[in-house]
Amino acid sequence: MDDADLALLLKYPLISKALAENAVTYKGTVHVNEEDYEICVTNSNDTNFKLTLPERLTSFEAEVDAVITKEQPKNIITVLDIICTFISTKIPFTEPIDRCEVYRHILHEYSDFTRFYLNIKSCFLAHDLSKVRISTLDQGRREHSFEISANFDDKNVFSVTSYDLPLDKEEFRKSASLKDIYDELLGTIDTFQPFFEVMDEFDRNCWVLDPEEPKRSCGYRRIWIRENFSVIITLNPVDVSRLPEIKLLGPERLVEEYRSNLNSNISEWEPKNGVFSETLKLLGLESFPQKPAVEERVPDLLVNSGDCSICFSSRLNDKLPEVICKNKVCENCYHVECLYEWLMSVNARRFFSDVVGLCPNCEKNITCPIPK
Repeated sequence: MDDADLALLLKYPLISKALAENAVTYKGTVHVNEEDYEICVTNSNDTNFKLTLPERLTSFEAEVDAVITKEQPKNIITVLDIICTFISTKIPFTEPIDRCEVYRHILHEYSDFTRFYLNIKSCFLAHDLSKVRISTLDQGRREHSFEISANFDDKNVFSVTSYDLPLDKEEFRKSASLKDIYDELLGTIDTFQPFFEVMDEFDRNCWVLDPEEPKRSCGYRRIWIRENFSVIITLNPVDVSRLPEIKLLGPERLVEEYRSNLNSNISEWEPKNGVFSETLKLLGLESFPQKPAVEERVPDLLVNSGDCSICFSSRLNDKLPEVICKNKVCENCYHVECLYEWLMSVNARRFFSDVVGLCPNCEKNITCPIPK
């Protein structure tokens, strides 16, 4: 080992030297301002040094190269000195934040929380203390999962960041107490018990087309009534006794029939008799049709009942077809997005929030809402 190699080892012990046929490569780590930086310097002759900096410093490579070209260092140690000086100037040292008290508080809160609530189904604290995942059961034995995040820079360290409830995130307050956050969550779940019970009744007793896997936060159900005809029933989660919003989807002749039923029965709405049974009464039904054990699809047909007649599928971006041609000899279904793109491609006319053109199947007038 010559004197130059010994000097390099003493000053930059984490830099290794590799000899090639026409160049020498110096590669390794330099420690600046309490941080490590991986660098690589290739020397093809005494004064030609080629520099490679880590990704977070690549924007500075041209400036460092300019300094090295100007000063023309004679050895690798001078080059490394220039690099380290440049890094210390561009990325000044920041005193690390002492969060020991915050971490201690989170661990203390989590320990007390898991001892106090014995009926929690599961509880998990992330290894970096950044979040707590909780799963619990409500009065109806329905499971609810939450994620509570920890903000190390806020005195109210805990906040709810993930849940499946029909409300806005802004409704949950931050708190320094994990138990207070959880108590507020339990109270919110209790207020929605009537809503959960009614939605469960719809799920048990109807052929629900949409959503495929209903979440607790979802306040609507699209229910199959008969071929090419369905209804979207939307409830108010805060007050399920209110008259639900009902949207009829299907051929015009069927829409008019069920709209007549709604208009005739709406004055008899009495939620005390049960929201589910009263909704049936609104629609003039004794019961909702049940989903068959095996849904029949005719393999020889390109488009089955309920499929979009443009893309030939039932779902597009997790949405079912909602536009149905009013022509009684057609009554084909279309996704809003599919029909809109089709109509725009054939120069359909736009009226406010709708597009009017010719049905791709029967070439009679059809109206499509503009996708949001």
